[in-house]
Amino acid sequence: MKKEKRNLSFKNIEVRTENNNGKRTIEGIIPYNSKSVEMWGTIEIIDKTAFNKTLKDKSEVRALFNHDDSKVLGNTLSETLILENTENGLICRCDLPNTSYANDLYEVMDRGDVKTMSFGFTPIKWIEDEKGKLRTLKECQLHEVSFGVTFPAFPKTNSQILRGLEKNNINIERLNEALDKNTFDDNDKNTIKQTVNLLNNLLNNNEAIETEPNNNTLETVNTSNIKEDTTALELQIETELMI
Repeated sequence: MKKEKRNLSFKNIEVRTENNNGKRTIEGIIPYNSKSVEMWGTIEIIDKTAFNKTLKDKSEVRALFNHDDSKVLGNTLSETLILENTENGLICRCDLPNTSYANDLYEVMDRGDVKTMSFGFTPIKWIEDEKGKLRTLKECQLHEVSFGVTFPAFPKTNSQILRGLEKNNINIERLNEALDKNTFDDNDKNTIKQTVNLLNNLLNNNEAIETEPNNNTLETVNTSNIKEDTTALELQIETELMI
């Protein structure tokens, strides 16, 4: 199985805020042995060994505002983000910078408007149950932890649409990697152009796309909804190409 970078969230993570003599800190925990929010039909559990290598190697991990890499809140290398391994989970403690977005984040979190977090990682070693619906992550490379995550998991309808796109040979992961870059190389341009062509073919396809079974029933996404979402994605891709 390929290694992929992705985000993971838990339903019951709560983040607390602290203000000591003007030094503002936010803290959350990535829980061990707890079930994650279901994504793509799979639930994941973080084993207490998952981040041992990241911590041992003192790898760089960033704290971000809602997975936005342009809004950095802290960094393990500068020790503005502290990661502490405990029996219950990985504590993530971040000293906030004096920036407008950090001030905004602290305000909404201190008011209790947002009390969730998630994190981005690459799975290295894992075990699965016989049906592949439950995965225990034994080793991960942690890249970032995000605070102020308004929607810690994709809405169901968005997940259906993305699964439908993947069934039509659109590599969502590769496309995201290309679009995340400031400049495109030839491989990135080919990926984007191929995606545009596949989207055009999808728009001309009148057959409904079936989603994965849910609770022993088979749900179907209306083709008109697929067309609207793929048209929006196509416009975004074409805009990126013009930059």
